[in-house]
Amino acid sequence: MTEYAPGIVGEVSFSRQERAYYVELFDAAGNSIGKTGLYPSEMKAREAARKLAAKHHER
Repeated sequence: MTEYAPGIVGEVSFSRQERAYYVELFDAAGNSIGKTGLYPSEMKAREAARKLAAKHHER
């Protein structure tokens, strides 16, 4: 698990069916708070996860 914002961690996964990467984000309690879209590279998925985590952290 990688921390994308304070108290928000995520794990990169590969969808074999879609042949794309996505990241599911979790809060400190382990509850899912969202997923990124599908991206052709792991780097793009991580970048999207950082943006999504920052948005969620601002709330």
